[in-house]
Amino acid sequence: MRRLLLSLALQNLGRRRGRSLLLIAAVALGSGVVFTGAVLMRSIDRSMELGFARLGADLMVVPEGALTNITAALLVVEPTDLALDAGLLDKAGLASIGRVAPQKVVRMEHSGVGSQHDSVDLIGFEPAHDFTVQPWLAERLNRPLATGDVILGSGRAGALGSQFLIFGKPHTVYGRLARTGVGTHERGVFMSFATLDELAEICRREKPAPVLSPGKVTGFLVELAPGATALQARFAILSSVQGVKVVTGDTTLSGIRQGLAALLDGILALMAAMFASSALLVSVLFSAIVTERRGELGLLKAIGARRGQVLGMIVGEAVLATGIGGLLGVVLGVLAMRLFERSLVFYLETVGVPFVWVGASLLAAFAAATVVLACAIGAAGVLYPAWRASRRDAYELVRGGA
Repeated sequence: MRRLLLSLALQNLGRRRGRSLLLIAAVALGSGVVFTGAVLMRSIDRSMELGFARLGADLMVVPEGALTNITAALLVVEPTDLALDAGLLDKAGLASIGRVAPQKVVRMEHSGVGSQHDSVDLIGFEPAHDFTVQPWLAERLNRPLATGDVILGSGRAGALGSQFLIFGKPHTVYGRLARTGVGTHERGVFMSFATLDELAEICRREKPAPVLSPGKVTGFLVELAPGATALQARFAILSSVQGVKVVTGDTTLSGIRQGLAALLDGILALMAAMFASSALLVSVLFSAIVTERRGELGLLKAIGARRGQVLGMIVGEAVLATGIGGLLGVVLGVLAMRLFERSLVFYLETVGVPFVWVGASLLAAFAAATVVLACAIGAAGVLYPAWRASRRDAYELVRGGA
């Protein structure tokens, strides 16, 4: 009986070829839009994350007496002889603050980097919380940053994977930063807090800086929470934390970042609305199909088809049609993205704007989800009319279909 019902579902699709092709084309078009939109949204989100991360922090929190140079982007804390507690902002628990990246900066005059008299900024950061150093990596080793690794600013010489001596102690060059135009960022030697702690004793002999003590940092780079403004965050920090100074970055860029994030959320809502409208369209279409085929369904019930089998045949027919449409939609989406890659993405890369596509595994996951979603649309759209038809008696269906 299952084979018979499946065969009938295939025959029904082939019997009304024009209608079936239009249904498949409509689902393919909708699935292609959803698939392409989802992949592009994820790619744009990753590209925005990289692009805006390179714009630096929204705020910089440093000790009250520290001297700071205002730069186009807040990428690194300026060196100072003052220090702050590492958990200062965490204890404040301010709602207007999103991510916080603490940094330790020590300027050493005789570190052994270059000639013996070259000064160098040793900059410690937490890789797990950082959002201003690692986004600028132009090249790096194919592994996570480890203790004993250093990252060189673009103004420092050193080949990737080579040994870099600091106070005569060898360190591995993990990566190199792209040129930023920010002096401290260009000249700095970046490392994890653990690596800087290993150099702390040697550094204290040269310069007993307070920031080298455990639990101390030079300052914090702050990213605003969604919906917060720089003025709100600045006021909240100064009213809750004593002995600090807040330096504000370019507030225009913060507004653009939050505005684009809201725009992507709006596009996601539109895609959900498209799914609902597609399900409604399929429901209306199959309501007409079920009404047209009442006589056929009545004969099936008369020869012994059970209610669940009739329901399964109709749902299977819809799932089969919309599943084919979903597969075609994925193919159309891939073709559209190839065209997009050869036009707009190519232009963006020529002007230096990075565009990060999703990986192959995530692309395959989006494709599979699109096909499953198309099948779900078919099942959801036909379920109610099929359920109503399966409940009716064979005699009533045959008489109604006559």
